[in-house]
Amino acid sequence: MQLGIFSNVVGGESPEEVAAKTRAYGLEAVQFIPAASGIGFGFDKPALGDDFPRWAAAYRAEGVEIAGVGGYMNLLHPNPDKRARTVETFKDFLRRMRPQLGTRLISTETGTYATTSDWDSDPRNRTSDAWDGLRAVTEDLVRVAEQEDVVILYEPYIVNIAHTPELAARIVRETNSPHLRLLMDPTNWFEADMLDRVTGTIEHGFAVERGLFELAHAKDVTHPTGNPQKPDLPAAGMGVLDYTTYVRLLREHGYDGALIIEHLTEPQIPETIAYVEQFL
Repeated sequence: MQLGIFSNVVGGESPEEVAAKTRAYGLEAVQFIPAASGIGFGFDKPALGDDFPRWAAAYRAEGVEIAGVGGYMNLLHPNPDKRARTVETFKDFLRRMRPQLGTRLISTETGTYATTSDWDSDPRNRTSDAWDGLRAVTEDLVRVAEQEDVVILYEPYIVNIAHTPELAARIVRETNSPHLRLLMDPTNWFEADMLDRVTGTIEHGFAVERGLFELAHAKDVTHPTGNPQKPDLPAAGMGVLDYTTYVRLLREHGYDGALIIEHLTEPQIPETIAYVEQFL
């Protein structure tokens, strides 16, 4: 496994500067965050632009692999017009990413009907109508992914439609296409009342997602400081995630791709790398 990072954690005035700084930190891969993705985690810098070929050339010149795209957008936005625009933007990523960035993987969440934020839950998320909505948008996007020979990676998270590993595995199996798989990130599985059984939760999630994931993230999970139902997700090493178990299971499941660090600021990069590397 090699360490990578969300591309927009590293600042700079140009793609070339960002790529050079990324490699200087000792990182060998990035998950590229397009400007149109608009993650909104509160950690990342605004992306510089969507000149995909220039970004690809800059990273290639520094020997940094683009392991995937972070296409984090609310595919089930409660505003129908916004939802339609979001889906079209995601399809544009699907069409451009392989020829222009040289990668076949793009990850995203499974959407929320919350009107307050793309990262809030809503009671409607856990209804049959929500599942039907997720299936419909998934089938639409997978048709494009099949045409472009790329792979969509769903990342289950407690606030979204697929809020458990079981539901994430279910949507992959119901869709039944090699162009839909999962992104491995155990921190996303934790409800606030699960933080006293960290290792068991990781082991259970891996068993459920066995054979279905194609990229992995590295961050952490800790007790909520805001919403009491939603644990905080800080940088790796700042929470309670059992990294010994996490990395062991990645290896046991045959994973040898990039491990992408996220949810950190640029000044935190050296300490986060040092923390994760001790488990590799």
